[in-house]
Amino acid sequence: MANPLSRLFDPVDADRDRVARKYQFTADSRAWIIPLALGVAGLLIGLVGAFGDHYSFWYSYLTAWVFCLSISIGALFFVMFQHVPRSKWVTAVRRFPEMLMANFWLLALLGLPIFLFGMHDLYHWTHAELYDPNHPDYDALVAGKQAYLNVPFFYARIVFYFAVWITVSTKLYRYSVQQDTEPRDDVGDDLRRVSAWGIPLVALATAFAGFDLIMSLDPHWFSTMFGVYFFAGGFLASIAAMTFMALAYRSAGMLSHEVGEEHYHDLGKYLFAFTVFWTYIAFSQYMLIWYGNLPEETVWFKHRLEHGWENVTTALIWFHFILPFFILIPRFTKRIVPILAVMCGWILVMHYIDLWWQIRPSLYVATHNDAYLDAAFIWTDFALWIGMVGLFVGATMWRASRHAITPYNDPYYAFSLRFQNV
Repeated sequence: MANPLSRLFDPVDADRDRVARKYQFTADSRAWIIPLALGVAGLLIGLVGAFGDHYSFWYSYLTAWVFCLSISIGALFFVMFQHVPRSKWVTAVRRFPEMLMANFWLLALLGLPIFLFGMHDLYHWTHAELYDPNHPDYDALVAGKQAYLNVPFFYARIVFYFAVWITVSTKLYRYSVQQDTEPRDDVGDDLRRVSAWGIPLVALATAFAGFDLIMSLDPHWFSTMFGVYFFAGGFLASIAAMTFMALAYRSAGMLSHEVGEEHYHDLGKYLFAFTVFWTYIAFSQYMLIWYGNLPEETVWFKHRLEHGWENVTTALIWFHFILPFFILIPRFTKRIVPILAVMCGWILVMHYIDLWWQIRPSLYVATHNDAYLDAAFIWTDFALWIGMVGLFVGATMWRASRHAITPYNDPYYAFSLRFQNV
């Protein structure tokens, strides 16, 4: 009996010598409706918060949106990193990060409310009185950054970032899915070429996006390492997301032959490696600011080491680094599906908490309202996160219903099926 969560995709002109099985799976064409409906409901419920505490609403919305955006950015980097060295092992699972990175059009649409309606509440530097020397709220430090921190230039940069992300991801995704029906041996050259010029552009866009979207929430503070910190968290979360997708589709009866424990083992190694990398960058940023001991730099950590935020900081150390580190370091845990699945979900949750820790304390900095001083989740955090993730997952699953979930006509596909760790 056919699996109700999947349907069979019979390619018209597929090269049968490169196909391990007669048919290729795509996701069920209706499965994406459930997360989409959940996402719409979450956003509508969260929207109620805009009519109450509009400051908290926009900070919750930004956190949820950046969470999804960082995963797509990380997935785009992952795909490019595999194409440049012509990595073969990843071919069987490559369609998952490709589907994740193809969501930039949706994310651009979901980001419009922030840039059209939420700028004044989110970004303190947009307040005109900060730049008026005759106003009591004049801020000389912020006024000195006006050449960079001004709304027209901010909008121009956001357009540039999305233009880069959308252009590179669209080209890579289009070349990949064209292989399903129009196979050719030289597609790897096109994918490698786009990735080669795409990596520096995407790296530039990602670093400055971290500066603009998160660091500028507190315009007095700056860190030259923050762009790398933003990348590290998003890349780790994207590995967790794509691994979780592969495990989920396998549990639904698909990919039992195409993706095996050798692939999960390597994805688990990525999870372990970038757990360490995220920690290294986070600690390096803290250590350099602590050692420099400059008031305009240390204030950012000061706000995250008091009023309950010190507990969140400690939790990130224990649960974003120490626990995953010791669980993922043995070889066997990366080959046990339930453990790997739990760790993927765990890392995604901790990534959200990390972003919340980066973003939420700036609300007090912007408003100086004691109601925003203490660390506490609020209902809009949950509602908008569920809503945003629901739409993100729904769009990814919809894309999975339109194309095969493995690039089975890729020249390296057969090698990937036989891949063995040494």
